[in-house]
Amino acid sequence: MSDCYTVKVFGKKLNQRGVTGITVSLVLGVMVMMAAFAIDIGHALVTRNELQNAADSAALSAGLQLGMNYLALPPGDQQDMSRDLTGQEQSQIVTAGETASYANSAAQHNISIAAGEVEFGTWDLNTKTFTPTVTRPNAIQVTARRDGTANGPIGTFFAGIFGINTMNVSATAVAALGPAGGPTPPGVPNAPFGISEDWFNGVAQCGDEISFSPANDPAKGCAAWHQFEEQTGGGNNPQHCQGGGNGGGNGGNGGANSSMLNNVIDCIEAGNYSPPPVIPGQTQYEFTGGEVASAFPPLKSLFDTVKEYNSQTGRDEWQVQIPVYEANGCSNTTGPVTIVGYANAAVWKVESAPDKIIKANLQCDTFVDGAPPTGPGGVGGPGTPISPYPRLVS
Repeated sequence: MSDCYTVKVFGKKLNQRGVTGITVSLVLGVMVMMAAFAIDIGHALVTRNELQNAADSAALSAGLQLGMNYLALPPGDQQDMSRDLTGQEQSQIVTAGETASYANSAAQHNISIAAGEVEFGTWDLNTKTFTPTVTRPNAIQVTARRDGTANGPIGTFFAGIFGINTMNVSATAVAALGPAGGPTPPGVPNAPFGISEDWFNGVAQCGDEISFSPANDPAKGCAAWHQFEEQTGGGNNPQHCQGGGNGGGNGGNGGANSSMLNNVIDCIEAGNYSPPPVIPGQTQYEFTGGEVASAFPPLKSLFDTVKEYNSQTGRDEWQVQIPVYEANGCSNTTGPVTIVGYANAAVWKVESAPDKIIKANLQCDTFVDGAPPTGPGGVGGPGTPISPYPRLVS
């Protein structure tokens, strides 16, 4: 018996071989169509990834310019939550973003950012939302495009057969400033006293007055003297004192004492002290317990040298970046202790014996030249300064 049979299509008789040919033709047509769209969609996805790189780079560069602008402001302006970015600041930030974006390409086209696509705003870490504003922004949002708005849409390879000759592609990135809790460059902490992290556990509030002396008073501020990383086994000359003062020391491994502390303070006053970078959770400073009465005269001299009049508070102040050390209660802190973070404060009173007073106010919403934290740990709460280095958050 023959395997060939006939069927009717639109009233005409076709044999089995004819039906198979039609079916194969239809299937091949669909496959060609799918392949064509797959190639063009793949090209669009690659282009979008390239646009994402441009948007990420632009957001980070613009965010860094925003952070550096804040870092250069006086503390009072840094803390002003109603302060608008000036026109010059906005222009600098936009230019930084546009320059970084143009260094990237998508579908072989350098990416220009359309007007208004470098946006200033605030980023809410809890709701993960961006709200446009030029009033004390902490984030930058950038959209990179290949469409009719900027850089032109990308062409298609095969979709033109079906009347689709171009495709619009875009990508958006948000970079935000957050707490400083990572490494600092050399010389950032500039005060020879620190605060115990215990003081930040439900005690410290924005603007609170800190008394660094007496050093073990929980109600006024858990604090202690330190001489940075200087040790005394090779003498009392600080090894990080450069170019005068008590410089050229050879350090050692003999811990801390008042003579080394006093020499460090003298070197700071001379403008010659530059301690190495600090890595919270790793770097240890040498602390000296007790009042250390002999340190007050050189500290008073340092204060009188570096203080500046603050018209907003109506008093002379010394702006300090204070290391926050690992919790040890408020007992006398001695020996090597790990630094876990930073705080900013304005020292406004230093008195030698018989009073032996160091008074300052904790500053919130200020910046320190430190990286964002890389993981758990570090000091949280209102006393943590802000890093000028942004992170991608969206």
